[in-house]
Amino acid sequence: MSKTVSDTAAETLKATAEQIKGKFDQALKAFGDVGSVSKETYEAFAASFNTSIKAMETVSTETATYAKKSAEDFVSASKAIMGAKSLKEVVDLQNDYAKSAFDGFLAYSNKVGELTVELTQEIFEPVSKQMTTVFKKYTTPMEA
Repeated sequence: MSKTVSDTAAETLKATAEQIKGKFDQALKAFGDVGSVSKETYEAFAASFNTSIKAMETVSTETATYAKKSAEDFVSASKAIMGAKSLKEVVDLQNDYAKSAFDGFLAYSNKVGELTVELTQEIFEPVSKQMTTVFKKYTTPMEA
């Protein structure tokens, strides 16, 4: 099962990377239509793109790790339930598994949420800096 999750994560990463590249290409074309794109602006977009690929890899790795652990925990809980000697033991094992699975999901969600915020800031930092520089350059009044 973890191989399927890994394959799915890899396919998702590839598709997302292609979409992002397409959007960056569109953005660069738009800048080219308005005027020439400076080397610094291109480099900022390239840095942002590279950071976004690394960010997707990080999130995909976290997701695959979580999915693998969840599957292993499910199999372990299922075996324990199958070996239960009484209905009370089945209910207790099921309750323990449900609580553990929910806590694991919350921990995963929080971790991915924090990573997403952190990585999004890293992704947009180079472009934001360059755009600030460009806007300052073109909005500063020319001296006579």
